[in-house]
Amino acid sequence: MGFAHIYVKAPPEAVEKAVEAYLSAKGFRRTAMTPDRHPTRMQQIHEGQMRLYWLSPPLNGWTGIFEFRYYSNEQRNRWGYSDEHLALALSKDVGEVFRFEVLDGRGFWLYARYRDGAEVEGKAYEDVFDRSLDPSHPRYELNRIIDREGLRNVGLGYEHVPGPQVAPIEKVPQSSEGIEGYEGFRHLAFVREPEAPKP
Repeated sequence: MGFAHIYVKAPPEAVEKAVEAYLSAKGFRRTAMTPDRHPTRMQQIHEGQMRLYWLSPPLNGWTGIFEFRYYSNEQRNRWGYSDEHLALALSKDVGEVFRFEVLDGRGFWLYARYRDGAEVEGKAYEDVFDRSLDPSHPRYELNRIIDREGLRNVGLGYEHVPGPQVAPIEKVPQSSEGIEGYEGFRHLAFVREPEAPKP
């Protein structure tokens, strides 16, 4: 299983506003979400029609963005689970950004750090065979960044977060246990015009 996160060094109010501006420019509008409208199966919605996020409260100064992973895209314009263009836009508009992609079964990770709308640092690693337990090994570099920056809820997927706006996704366990800042999480839903009812 893989996961991806975007972390922004900014308050969630500013991040929420910037995410909405980014998606509005792409023809999306913020919408109210209810369990009966929420996807209940993987690959039930296309990212060109709906985008779903949880935003964490600021933990150690970082607001986490956890996006739905299981869009059904016949042709996908982006690689991986996280939106690099969103990360770039957030770094330009609200603050420093980290973006992570992890595919543990492949021994793969990448990270990129953005400031002022540009990537300023990044690295990828893949070795499906080397499972060294030495903490100084290159496979743990991402762990060292996460520890250094004090990032939280790493490995959490959008699908794992329960809430009054969502319906459980098939076979994905949902629990607030272990989610730091759970009470302060914000659910964001966007649909492409003209489908969007007003929130």
